[in-house]
Amino acid sequence: MKTRSSVLIIAGIAIAAIISAIIASTYTKLSATEGNGTGQVAENSTMLEKLSFHSLANDGSPVQGNPSAPVTIVEFGDFQCEFCARFAKDTESQIYQSYIQTGKVNMVFKHLVHYGSTSDLAASASQCANDQGKFWDYYHILYTNQDSFMLAQDTEAALKNLASKIGGLDMQKFDSCLVGGTYKDVAKSDTKLADSLGFDNTPSFLIVKSDGSELQKLVGAYPFGTFKAILDKEIDAAGNA
Repeated sequence: MKTRSSVLIIAGIAIAAIISAIIASTYTKLSATEGNGTGQVAENSTMLEKLSFHSLANDGSPVQGNPSAPVTIVEFGDFQCEFCARFAKDTESQIYQSYIQTGKVNMVFKHLVHYGSTSDLAASASQCANDQGKFWDYYHILYTNQDSFMLAQDTEAALKNLASKIGGLDMQKFDSCLVGGTYKDVAKSDTKLADSLGFDNTPSFLIVKSDGSELQKLVGAYPFGTFKAILDKEIDAAGNA
């Protein structure tokens, strides 16, 4: 027969296991991902219009590359996400050199924020840099120096300090944009779009034709080779169309 103390111990272990499972489930949902899923996204005319390169560029999203490129990569990221930083450091630069500089692919960034006010503020700051054509410079600075603003007591001051490292950036205009809250709601709007696409992890990507069609979903910080295989296939298909 089990003693009272042994029953309590077993019950305690069971409760601890349940709590651990809940925490793990929550973390899996909210955390960044290293690369765990691909698939097709259902198309409809309204969504295709929203996801075309020109539509995304016109709504103020940061873009890079030839507007006439046949394939578009839409990245959904959070500047506090460690796997987003891995993608920015290890993969984006290779995509840029092999596909964006050569005019084969263009790229759009959208915010998918999970980590609260610091991520919101970083998103706003990046859009202020985008106003001056400096988003992608700031993108790499933020991901390379995550701890400097994530751990800062004054996040706003830390973000301004990082922006000051961008050559040619008008800091007076940047400060006014950030302090004035010009883009305080940009992360919410972009995250709403991500939710409508079924994205809840960062980084997440859509690889689409320039008009928003042929939606290929890629979730995770996959290596360059994974993107290369998809991009080459889509580029060849566009060339044969």
